[in-house]
Amino acid sequence: MQNKKTPEENTKKKDTKKQSTVEKNTSEKNTTKEKSKVEEKPIEENSTEENKAEERTQDKYQQNEEPRERLTKSKRFYNVMDKFGDLFYLNILFILTSLPIITIGASFTALYTITNKMVDDDEPPVKDAYFKAFKENFKQSTTLWIIDLIIFYLMYLQYQYVILYNNEGAKLLFVVLGFEFIFMAFAVPLQFPLVARYINTTGNMFKNALILSLANLWVWFRMFFLWTFPIMIYYVNPKIMFYIWFLWLLIMTSVTAYACSLFLKKFYAKLERPKE
Repeated sequence: MQNKKTPEENTKKKDTKKQSTVEKNTSEKNTTKEKSKVEEKPIEENSTEENKAEERTQDKYQQNEEPRERLTKSKRFYNVMDKFGDLFYLNILFILTSLPIITIGASFTALYTITNKMVDDDEPPVKDAYFKAFKENFKQSTTLWIIDLIIFYLMYLQYQYVILYNNEGAKLLFVVLGFEFIFMAFAVPLQFPLVARYINTTGNMFKNALILSLANLWVWFRMFFLWTFPIMIYYVNPKIMFYIWFLWLLIMTSVTAYACSLFLKKFYAKLERPKE
């Protein structure tokens, strides 16, 4: 026979189960509360750290927003003289490296490399930076310069033929010579600034220099005017050029390149601006 459990015993067991379940629930709630407390503490700490970081960044931002101190006249004069000293040294380096004539292209590229950096207020040691740019761009700049020399020499031979002979062929050749002059006048000025700034094939450099000159006539005109200014002086009054020619050997060549770099800065920014 099986022992039958009384209703009192059953109630007791049920009560004990309820008590155990209640104890379990209370313990779980306590543990969850403790966990929540533990988790809440680092959140408060992180929030305080973030607030501190924001305050620091705001302090830095406010410090950066403070106006810069104005340079005194003596400091401005010193900066100008320092820049003229660099341009003078740069001009001497350009003349020395251009003496072989065939290296004029590489010399112009190195010249523009330094003047572009000077315009951006990034003035490296002139000698080291000049010869570094000279070596890095020597092959491409020399190739472009040789192509220019060949075309100019052919134009010179055509010009000599037009002067010596007075026939229909000479007249036609004179018209062709005019188109060739316009072509080279637009193609040459931007060649070496592009080589100094960008990496591309030699053929694309020649083509891009021509296209960009036609697309930016004001930029091209200023460069063409600055570089042909000594020739204009010579044809207007040779005596003036006789007295001032040495200035281009001392400083005016680098000053001209620096002046070109001033307005080429906006030209570069326009080319490098991402298309929307």
